[in-house]
Amino acid sequence: MPTDTKVMLDGKLCSAHTARISPLHEGFLYGHGLFETIKVSAGRPAFLAAHHARLSTSGLALDLPYKLPLATLHERLLKVIAANDVTHGSAKVTLFNQGDTVGELITTREFAYSPETYARGFRLQTRPTGRRVSGLTSYKTLNYLENIRARRAALAASFDEALFIDTAGEVIEGAGTNLFIVNDGVALTPPLASGPLPGIARAQVLALLGFARAREAVITTAELLSASEVFVTNALLGVMPVSRIDTRDLPVPQPFTSDLQSAYRTRETGQSL
Repeated sequence: MPTDTKVMLDGKLCSAHTARISPLHEGFLYGHGLFETIKVSAGRPAFLAAHHARLSTSGLALDLPYKLPLATLHERLLKVIAANDVTHGSAKVTLFNQGDTVGELITTREFAYSPETYARGFRLQTRPTGRRVSGLTSYKTLNYLENIRARRAALAASFDEALFIDTAGEVIEGAGTNLFIVNDGVALTPPLASGPLPGIARAQVLALLGFARAREAVITTAELLSASEVFVTNALLGVMPVSRIDTRDLPVPQPFTSDLQSAYRTRETGQSL
C-alpha cells in the first residue's frame, strides 16, 4: 500500500492526511452512521450488490438515505482500491450524518489474516451479555463500542474473537462474526430474532448450503460445547473454522467446514458484483 494512503470522501479521492470531517454534526458527536466492510479479492470488491443493498436499506431506516447507484459505488471502490494498490484486503464504506447531507467515506486496508490463521482456526472466548434485540440490532451502526471492547478483551486473553451468550444461555453472535455449529451434517446458526446481525457471509452460507444442510435455530451453550464442528463467518473472513471455545479444543481441519470453505471461495470469486 502506498505511504500516502488515499481515501474517498464524498466522491473525491484525496490523501487520508488531508481528509476532513466536521466534528459539529451527529455523525461524529453521537455515532449517527453506518458502515459496510467489503472483501477485496484480486483487486475487486466481493458481494458488492449485497453490501450496497444493505447500505441502502439500513440508510433508509436510520435517516441516512443512500441513493448512490450500485455502478457508481463500484467505480468509487475500484478507484480507491487501485490508488492504494490493494490486491487482497478490504474496503470500508461509512455513511454518517453531516447536518443536511449524508457523508460517505471509503477507506481500504490490507488483509489481516494469514493462511496459518485459517489452518489453526479461531479461538473463541464466551462473554455474557444482556438481550441484544433492539431497534438497531439489524444494522451495522457506528455505535460499536460493546463489540470493540469485547474483542479487545478476547485478544488480550489470547483468543481471536468474543462470543456473546445471553442471560438465558443462548448463543447470539461474535463481536464481529456470525456463528454456526455443525451436527449430523447440518449447520445451524442463531435466528435473527435472537439478535445477531444479518451478515452478508451468513446469508451466502445459508443460500449456498440450502435448507437441507443449513438453517436457523436457537443454540444453547450446551449445544455449542457439544457440536462436532463450529465455524464463524463475516464478509472479510468468509468461513473461519473454530479450534477452541474457552477451554474446549476442537480438531482442525474439520470436514464439513473445509468443504464449505472451498465452495464459499468459489462463489466469492465467481460473482460479478
